[in-house]
Amino acid sequence: NTTPETVSLTKKINEAVEKNAEAMTLEVSSHGLSLGRLRGVDFDVAIFSNLTQDHLDFHGTMEAYGHAKSLLFSQLGEDLSQEKFVVLNKDDAFSEYLASVTPFEVFTYGVTNDAQFTAHHINESLQGVQFTFKTPEGEFQVKSPYVGLFNVSNIMAAMIAVWSKGIALNDIVDAVENLEPVEGRLEVLDPSLPIDLIIDYAHTADGMDKLIDAVKPFAKQKLIFLCGMAGERDLTKTPEMGRVACRADYVIFTPDNPANDDPKTLTQELAKGATHDNYIEFEDRAEGIRHAINIAEPGDTVVLASKGREPYQIMPGHVKVPHRDDLIGLEAAYDKFGGGPVED
Repeated sequence: NTTPETVSLTKKINEAVEKNAEAMTLEVSSHGLSLGRLRGVDFDVAIFSNLTQDHLDFHGTMEAYGHAKSLLFSQLGEDLSQEKFVVLNKDDAFSEYLASVTPFEVFTYGVTNDAQFTAHHINESLQGVQFTFKTPEGEFQVKSPYVGLFNVSNIMAAMIAVWSKGIALNDIVDAVENLEPVEGRLEVLDPSLPIDLIIDYAHTADGMDKLIDAVKPFAKQKLIFLCGMAGERDLTKTPEMGRVACRADYVIFTPDNPANDDPKTLTQELAKGATHDNYIEFEDRAEGIRHAINIAEPGDTVVLASKGREPYQIMPGHVKVPHRDDLIGLEAAYDKFGGGPVED
């Protein structure tokens, strides 16, 4: 679970306390909020990034999904007497609603819309981003190893959250420059290869759209894009995922944790959204990855989306079978182009 069940979460928080942790960051899921997993957790700062179609198999409607997310911002725990802060993305219209339901001080950030904190003069590459961070305390030059415009937003949100707790912006900017890239999140595998081989966790239409936005400007030749649809999930989003994937020159549709669903049905649902004929379906994801590498030529960009470094596939009976997109992709690339070896 993204947000652990209540007892497990309490144990994690206690473990952090026993190790003298000064702060703890938690990804709060809409499921966790709806099911009361955060009961008794007292938050200091809440960040909102975006609201896009996902989890409708659980929530039913986007309105119910949005309401579930809003519970974090309207409550932030149960002690309204303490100083707390809310950090909202002005580039997402749902921020207006969240600002109206929270009783706490709000800080806003944006890339395309005016906000209290904004990013300007953005320079992107597959090695990271650089931008001018305009704040109420002046301008700061930010450099980060994270790739893509969406990560500019994420970086700003994180910096504001830390700043709200009294840390100087100069110190925060220095820390951001020294962060390590996040494994499985727009991760470029072995830059010595003659292709750009990238893995990412994007598994929604919005996430894939942002991923392609980040990668496409640096694609020197063909952009080959592989994505998957998870089993036993809301299939209404699937054709839109297929449409977005077809922004690439060549697309490979595969299952992603098919569980008890028919893998062929999952790929067919993705293909319903295809906007060109340059796509192929594979019921076996590993075969799809090998195909992506086999058709790639030096200078091409191959993106393996949906799983990041998730180390398994969930198969029928919810059995977890070992699977690594990165290792399968690297092995195929080394077989074709030379290099290696693959390390576990």
